[in-house]
Amino acid sequence: MTSTSILGAGWAFVVGGVLLFAPGMLALRLVRLRGLTLLALAPVISIAAYGLAAIGAQAFGVRWGLAPALVGAFGAVAVGFAMRALEALIRVTPRSGEPRLLLALAVVMGSVLATADMWTGAVSPDAILQRWDAIFHLSALQLVEQSGSASSLTLGALSYGTGQDAIYPAAWHAFTALLPGESPPAALIVSSSLFAGPVWVLGTAALARELFPGSRWVPMATALLAGIVTATPASLWVGWGHLPNAAAFAMVPGVAAFLLRMLVRQRPTTAGARAGVLVVLLAAGAGLGLTHPNAFLALVLLTAPALAWVVADFAQRWWRAGRRTRAVVLPTVLALAMVAGAVVFLASPLSAAVTGYEGSPVNPPLVALAETLTGWYDLWGMPASAIVLVVAPWGAWLAHRRGGTWVLATLAAVWLAYLDAALGSPVGLSGLWYSSAARLSVVATMVTLPLGVIGWSDLLRRLGAWAHRTAPSRARGLLRQAVLLWGTALLVCVLAVISSVYTAGRAEKVFDADRTDQPRFAATAELEMITSVHLDPDSAVLGSPFAGTPLLYSLRGQPVVFPVAGQVWSPEQTALMDNLDDLVGPEACAARAALNVQYLYQDTAPYQVDHRFEELDQIQVPGARVVAEAGTARILELPAC
Repeated sequence: MTSTSILGAGWAFVVGGVLLFAPGMLALRLVRLRGLTLLALAPVISIAAYGLAAIGAQAFGVRWGLAPALVGAFGAVAVGFAMRALEALIRVTPRSGEPRLLLALAVVMGSVLATADMWTGAVSPDAILQRWDAIFHLSALQLVEQSGSASSLTLGALSYGTGQDAIYPAAWHAFTALLPGESPPAALIVSSSLFAGPVWVLGTAALARELFPGSRWVPMATALLAGIVTATPASLWVGWGHLPNAAAFAMVPGVAAFLLRMLVRQRPTTAGARAGVLVVLLAAGAGLGLTHPNAFLALVLLTAPALAWVVADFAQRWWRAGRRTRAVVLPTVLALAMVAGAVVFLASPLSAAVTGYEGSPVNPPLVALAETLTGWYDLWGMPASAIVLVVAPWGAWLAHRRGGTWVLATLAAVWLAYLDAALGSPVGLSGLWYSSAARLSVVATMVTLPLGVIGWSDLLRRLGAWAHRTAPSRARGLLRQAVLLWGTALLVCVLAVISSVYTAGRAEKVFDADRTDQPRFAATAELEMITSVHLDPDSAVLGSPFAGTPLLYSLRGQPVVFPVAGQVWSPEQTALMDNLDDLVGPEACAARAALNVQYLYQDTAPYQVDHRFEELDQIQVPGARVVAEAGTARILELPAC
């Protein structure tokens, strides 16, 4: 790792942090939000501004970049000014009393723990995450650069051989494209670190405060342990390459914390305050939806029990007060609205694409149940995480006793969703999250992490009280301090070391280009060939999307026929693939001319075997000339037609 690459990544991280937090913070401060609530909610407001600005820029024919992004940021601030002028203000209640300095230190330490081991495993900011989804998003960033559009209405063009505009949530790509530097892999790592680090840590701390209000230590402990447990956005980013999904999940706890505060702790009483809350929630919903829609569904899963509890509470009050029509109509209308929304979503093409996805391997029922109850989730499950999360049911009971009647239902909801995925989605509830236990591991952790901290805080308090009662009078104070402070600190340090060593090792497995025990798109020698080979920049390369071919496009912009796997083939692509046995024949030549194909990329050790593309790595083309060769890959110049 060179000092230049380190400085470049550091500068990109600083700029990215400002772009991610500043617009949302300014807009929310204008409507009187402050403190942890403001910090946890700011990123999703900024992302909404960039996502909407990217759509507007494309509609007006403006190339995406810093200028239209700043217009979007100023737009968010302008909305804040308008809400202030209209008295649509949200005055938050005083903070829970946690020491600000200690909370800030916990957030910093949690953010470092959540991402430092990933950087250690990556070794270099320019390292390429050798995962299929990560390669897709690298290519998506290249498409943004070449087309000048980061609109969610056009980015789906990457999945069509015809290049036609199509819908694909692009807010994360719009933000990542703004980061300074010339290295797309570094942009992926820096952007993902911002979300998996401070955004995730702040959000979980804010959510812990709403699940157990009044505690001085629970938000701080949650912030710290958010960097130690492993079923987090960081693991989803590195382990599976689901970068936008990981970023969107990282923002969910902050939005959930705000929504729960407005529903449960601080219900707005004036029309202006209600309007302000509605505008902020609409913006947050747009930010989540434009980043990854199933994050919005995760928000619904987390907050629906609280909403149902609030509606039932209002209905009961109205019924007792004699307003029985209102007591019946409101719950009925809300229930019908939710059912209608679910029906519309399930009938949409988006739902078919999501629910038809085959998720994680099916586990035996007892194994799936044990994973669910212990917190040993599918996503990088390990003892350190289970130790923290296993007492979540006790934490939920304590929150219930403090007045959070809905918390037990929330825990049950995320458990049911995860269990459904771990069992192969027999009910279909997890289908909204691709029937993926890995993705739902993060959703479950959003709830079980703060609840686990609540449970442990109570158990440690009881242990300290027991030590205080049983120890000799002169040693009581010291013993209690040792149990509560030094014992806890030692345990946290041990868990941090175990977790960091484990996650750094897992990260190294997917970032190291030369490991032979993991699938690879391109080894180091092949990457050097890809970045240095001299090709006609206007001519396209034919090759399997599971070879190094997509990296020619994503790293240097070289046209390739298949920049991503899963692409809907155009007629020309279909004709070319149907005539691989004679690439100088009339049918193949017509397709080659239409696609401007001059080169063939072959790799005898692709990332995975796909029979649709297998022949590309095996065919022999008489008259072809080897342009470059490295490791198991080579690039051929095809003979002219």
